[in-house]
Amino acid sequence: MATNLVRARHRDRLRLDQLDAVRFPLLRQLVQHAHARVPYYRKTLDPAVVAEFARTADLARLPILDRKVLNEIGSEQLLADGFSEENTRSATTSGSSGVPVTLYYSERDLGYLRATYLWDLLACGLRPWDRVGFFRVGGFRRHRLERLGLVRNIHVNTSQDLDQQVAAFLAGRPTFLWGFPNAIAALVAELQRRGVDYRRVRHVMFAGESLADSARAEVLDYFGARGHDVYATVEAYTIARSCPRGVMHLRSADVVVEVEQDDGTVALAESVATHGEELTGEILVTRLHAEAMPLLRYRLGDRVVIGPNDCPCQTMHTPVVRRIVGRVEDRIYTRDGRARNGSHLSSFLVTASGIRQYQLVQRQIGQVEVLLVPARGAASAEVAAQAEQAMAAAASEFDVSIRVVDAITPGPNGKIRLVRSELPHRR
Repeated sequence: MATNLVRARHRDRLRLDQLDAVRFPLLRQLVQHAHARVPYYRKTLDPAVVAEFARTADLARLPILDRKVLNEIGSEQLLADGFSEENTRSATTSGSSGVPVTLYYSERDLGYLRATYLWDLLACGLRPWDRVGFFRVGGFRRHRLERLGLVRNIHVNTSQDLDQQVAAFLAGRPTFLWGFPNAIAALVAELQRRGVDYRRVRHVMFAGESLADSARAEVLDYFGARGHDVYATVEAYTIARSCPRGVMHLRSADVVVEVEQDDGTVALAESVATHGEELTGEILVTRLHAEAMPLLRYRLGDRVVIGPNDCPCQTMHTPVVRRIVGRVEDRIYTRDGRARNGSHLSSFLVTASGIRQYQLVQRQIGQVEVLLVPARGAASAEVAAQAEQAMAAAASEFDVSIRVVDAITPGPNGKIRLVRSELPHRR
């Protein structure tokens, strides 16, 4: 662990001109390993392309993999020779895309990935005496050291009801939080409603979904904590993490990121450093430490905006994730039937203040109802008026109505989908 932790810290701080010396050998080895030992890639990779693989840009010559194909072909086609479900560790995605995926890792994979995860926590202020509260879905595999009273983790299962989550939180008394932002915000709102004053939390790492600025501020103000952001997934582990200035930098030494833009062109994230323009579109990831189940150019299902590094932190030097726009599946339909991503409407809400949570509900083509939960102390009428004014910009395409509600019910995974579509035959 110590060696991998030092390696993770060093790679996190590499300059762009140092990156390829570290990641290209790993990438080439991964491609060759996938072609030689993974049944799916033996069939789909061109041997000539594998033999000629000479630079990171050659990824563009390989096929893209999405979760639908992954589920259709099954784990036996993507597990490398010598690995099976029995001799690997598994983890399943939260299913926010509607298609949960189970991934498998070797112990060597996990040795490095756990080190990068620990480095994320340390870089965001974790100290040895902290008790970490993890907010995520499903059951939790206890670390063997927990039985000895070490590695003091508090597991808050976001698939349970709010009372159970609050009980787990208060019983565990965490001082450092990591997990789904809306679940943390809902817990804070409930603690405030009960009149509970809890000031033990020093740092909150928001991960897994977006959160309204008002809700984020409410969470941090309630705890008196400092906030951090991490873009992490089960498939890729950490893709980006915020620096001391609060800017999310790509972890380019561990994950190769590409962006498929709306015009169909695909570009490496690092290309923004030379052409200076932002990349907007669907993210493709290739995790470099993945001997058991390599995923080359994997579609995560997220839309992102990535720009050149203009951050003055001087600790991280890679391109920055300006925004995680939302899920590709979060579609809404205009009056004339054209599909738009839900972020098209949610972007208008940026100008409205006092919003804790929101969701776009579509029951008919061209009509969208915006559900709003006001932040603590915000007047419902004023919040609704601001949202209505902001949404006027969408009037040419949608009939938008605003409804203030007390709460928005999360999905089974504890997350709140940006778009809840009730259109027949569309989802």
